[in-house]
Amino acid sequence: MYILDSNILIGHLSGDASIKEWIKNHLESEYLAISTISKIETLCFPELKGNDLYEAEKFIDLFGEVSLLGNVASVAIKLKRNTDLSLADSIIAATAISKQAILVTNDKTLAKKIKKFVEVLSLG
Repeated sequence: MYILDSNILIGHLSGDASIKEWIKNHLESEYLAISTISKIETLCFPELKGNDLYEAEKFIDLFGEVSLLGNVASVAIKLKRNTDLSLADSIIAATAISKQAILVTNDKTLAKKIKKFVEVLSLG
């Protein structure tokens, strides 16, 4: 299972060829999911308007969504209290940790801070 960070979703929507290829190659053979916070961050991206927003919503619907209920919230609280991660990054990392999934991100700072808690894959 892979959890996709917001920057992966935004990269795909912005036309990043390597991200688009990776998602295409893994969409049918692997379980790809997103945190609710990644959905929010992506769909609030300022450049998305009109038909682009509609297409982004359809794209987001391709992935399973992991809510903040239960263990995800508890893990996010611990991460936020014990690291200098932003609240959003704490929730995204907690989603991957709680699901024992690989976090796919291009955020090198995030990857460095959480690699001791969860496996991280960078596409950039």
